[in-house]
Amino acid sequence: MSFSRRTLMAFAGLALSAGVFTAVAALPPGFTDYSKEKFDAALKGSKPVLVHVHADWCPVCVRQERAFKELSGSEDFKRFNAVQVNFDMDLDFRKAYGVNNQSVILIFKGGKEAGRIGGVTDTAKIAEFLASVK
Repeated sequence: MSFSRRTLMAFAGLALSAGVFTAVAALPPGFTDYSKEKFDAALKGSKPVLVHVHADWCPVCVRQERAFKELSGSEDFKRFNAVQVNFDMDLDFRKAYGVNNQSVILIFKGGKEAGRIGGVTDTAKIAEFLASVK
């Protein structure tokens, strides 16, 4: 079966208008995109590092982002360097830290992992997790 260029363009237009292709979500306030170089530098810094392993297609991750937006003004949040890892793209991070699922939140302190939770969307529980690392 072959399609003409016009037919393919029509299908692409329909897919775009139907929302099949979506733009990459913006980062939550206070977060930066992961890169190995920036992450390694952050681990050597004086602030603990908060990592959100996120996938654009993950509804749990979206709810976690809402929680982070609510928490972004809090003192507990501001004391972290916050990094968002793309579950689908940042395979080096996933392999290095044994992350097998999206919607995982990790905290590093002194260059080492100090805590990890997965699948938690409740803002109060995420805030409690952040506060647990002093």
